[in-house]
Amino acid sequence: MGAVSANGSITIVPSVHFSVSHCRRVRSAIRDEDPDLVAVELGASRYEYVDRDADPVVFDLARAVAPAPAAAYAAVRALQRTVVRLYGFDLETTDMGVAIETAAELDANVALVDDPIEETFSGIVGGVSLTTLPRILRRLMRSRRAERIEPSNATLLAPGEIESGEDVRPMIDRLRRLVPNVAEVLIDRRDRAMAERLHALRLEGYDVVAVVGVAHHDGIRRRLEGLESRADVRDVTVPIRSPSGSPERILVD
Repeated sequence: MGAVSANGSITIVPSVHFSVSHCRRVRSAIRDEDPDLVAVELGASRYEYVDRDADPVVFDLARAVAPAPAAAYAAVRALQRTVVRLYGFDLETTDMGVAIETAAELDANVALVDDPIEETFSGIVGGVSLTTLPRILRRLMRSRRAERIEPSNATLLAPGEIESGEDVRPMIDRLRRLVPNVAEVLIDRRDRAMAERLHALRLEGYDVVAVVGVAHHDGIRRRLEGLESRADVRDVTVPIRSPSGSPERILVD
């Protein structure tokens, strides 16, 4: 899972966001490594509005960008919550919240390595209609359940059985076939950005545990390997936060 440079090191922990077993894995990995920094798949706005009573991301999107990206996020968010309930996961517990809580426990800072959510959903709306993305995601989930019924099909696992990005590759590949422009914005662009920010941190000598959604695992790992021989990095900003308080309201996508 790790990617090491001559300076710092990156240990990647791939996770299913709302899975209790994956939350335990995240906590254990951070405690075992005791890193300088815990990197999370969050941008600044999703982290900064942690103490708001309302849904912080939808609220912030409504203020920061045009209505279409905010509405697209709200639709995807509603679908995500439905899927989480169907699997019996805990909506109030996420791997990112556990990562931040564990960082606070170890007196470690948190690095925010994801793109701003506003940029991501603005990019998606530019390539797909407001109603298309939720419909495609529902098709992906239906086909996933149907394939698991077939005894001969072992390509898709239950969330608790997922260990790495390779385990969800069939679903990601299907998303690429259905809506390649959405996959580029939602997966590939963010993989590149997170890998570049993690590379910048290791060049500065930090030992980092990076908690990322399992869909980003392969892309980030592959790009980090490609960057490993480089002693420079493009101009990137990595917000660093000192965690405090309870992270339960951080929303994960």
